[in-house]
Amino acid sequence: MFQYQITFGPSPVNTGDVESFIRQVSCGAEVIFQGVVRNDQLGNQDEVIAIEYEGIEGMIESEVKKIALDLHHTFKIHRFYFHHIIGKVAVGQASIWVGISGGHRKEVFAALDNALDQIKTTVPIFKKEMGKFNQQWK
Repeated sequence: MFQYQITFGPSPVNTGDVESFIRQVSCGAEVIFQGVVRNDQLGNQDEVIAIEYEGIEGMIESEVKKIALDLHHTFKIHRFYFHHIIGKVAVGQASIWVGISGGHRKEVFAALDNALDQIKTTVPIFKKEMGKFNQQWK
């Protein structure tokens, strides 16, 4: 039976909690992705020191649910976990966690790649890159 968990908020999650949710004895493959804020250049010799994330809460859940169900039908995954921080995240800290489990590694890795592409294009989470001197919405 397919299950998913979708959360978001100001705090990070424990990777062990992600692992516990996606672990099933019927699954031969698990993958947990953590997206980490990096120190990209902002121009004018400035670099990112943090990212401020904002989102449309009701739409985040509905869009991620669509993605989870699509992944289940396309790649036959068994479990899907999503968490994104809404708020400020410093360079070097994780802002997103995606966990997926399924029967085999090829399907699980393909599902993860597809999930991340869909999350970036359809989930209404917006980021403001913040530097020492500049900031920009992306």
